[in-house]
Amino acid sequence: MTDDSEIVDLDACPAKPALITGGIVAFALTLFPMSYALCCMPLAIGGFVATSRYIFKYGVKLDLKYAMKIAILACLCGFGASTLLYDLLWLGIDYRIGLDWYVNFLADLAESAPESQRDQLLESIELLKEQSLGIGVVIQQVFTVILTSGIGGAMGGALASSIFKKGKVAQ
Repeated sequence: MTDDSEIVDLDACPAKPALITGGIVAFALTLFPMSYALCCMPLAIGGFVATSRYIFKYGVKLDLKYAMKIAILACLCGFGASTLLYDLLWLGIDYRIGLDWYVNFLADLAESAPESQRDQLLESIELLKEQSLGIGVVIQQVFTVILTSGIGGAMGGALASSIFKKGKVAQ
């Protein structure tokens, strides 16, 4: 059993600084073109940073559930903001961050594909380049932000809470 003096009240430890820090990291990392290929890794890093910041700021041991909550919220904020910036640039000046890199990446994959599938892949690449921003794309982006932020944030928060176990118990 622990003393009351060894227990930290979570209500006295606001998560806002950790959410901002992790959100900024997630925002910056999801703007890189390679984030397409890295899946949830940029978000796992953002979630890890958010949870680590919280742990070190207050010197607490976090329950896995609370650590994952902080990380997921930070990733939702950061990835949501980068997706919003992506869409604003797409609508405003018809520029999609990382599209050229992604198209070249897919074209390289299509070259190594069997000849029977190569034409279909190249046609899909052309459709991607001609795609316009509509309600279907926005809905797909919302689901992508929620799903990948949940997965990446949970991984980052769980890792941080597992590694950093020193400090007072937070409840």
